[in-house]
Amino acid sequence: MSHTILKLTGFLAVMSFLAIACGGGAVPTQAPVPTPLNTPETSFGQPGGPIPPHAFAGTVTIDGVPAAEGTQVTAFLEGVPESVAGATVKNGLYNIKIVQRTSTLFSDRKVTFKVAGKDSTTTAVWTSGEATELNLVVGAAAPAAVDAPPSSNATAGALAIATDGDGLKFDQAKLEAKAGDTVMVVFKNMSTINQHNWVLVQNGTKDGVATDGTAAGPGAAWVAEGDDRVLAKSGLLDPGTTEEVNFTVPAAGTYQFVCTFPGHNFTMFGDFVATP
Repeated sequence: MSHTILKLTGFLAVMSFLAIACGGGAVPTQAPVPTPLNTPETSFGQPGGPIPPHAFAGTVTIDGVPAAEGTQVTAFLEGVPESVAGATVKNGLYNIKIVQRTSTLFSDRKVTFKVAGKDSTTTAVWTSGEATELNLVVGAAAPAAVDAPPSSNATAGALAIATDGDGLKFDQAKLEAKAGDTVMVVFKNMSTINQHNWVLVQNGTKDGVATDGTAAGPGAAWVAEGDDRVLAKSGLLDPGTTEEVNFTVPAAGTYQFVCTFPGHNFTMFGDFVATP
């Protein structure tokens, strides 16, 4: 009897399978699970993008005066309606990194800046991976600062010196004049991005004068007030500007001239020879 029941059960199972296979029922199948796409977004001016940023840093001047602490600096890119980065002035300097958005090409586009909502005259071109010293100027430039007023005596001659383009050096390594003469040094800042000055100092003191000038800050044009090692100086010149420095040549001997903008003194210097 039990043997007959087992056969019947097996027979019914086979019939059920055949009925399903012939259209009598649906065999359930598992629906495919879609694989989510990972498409991260990189916002304007935010770190994390796959392309190295272009970093900008430098001083900020408004109407000839260093910008106050906390002054807002905003960067804009040609063809992009909103700002691409921002920073505030700290210790007289700003520091901005502009990161390319993945869906927009930044390369070779013009970068402009606003300082406290006002347009800066200083511009640049975005290049991936670059770090640029770029001093921002808004409004009138700083008035030229002369160490001493022009002498009433006739000027013996003018000595011309300039920066070597955007390089951190002067175009001459030596100037010469006769001791006791009144001379004019005509200094031109040929850079398109950097501020520079020309400072005549006692021999062997250029680095010490520059260090103390850094401590004095941009408000002092990077030259400490009352530094007796300084014999003559220009003001802090913006790119493309020129200044005449008039002074009496000191006693016969060798002196130094230097740019005291922070870090420039290591390559921007030369000898000033006072002949008998």
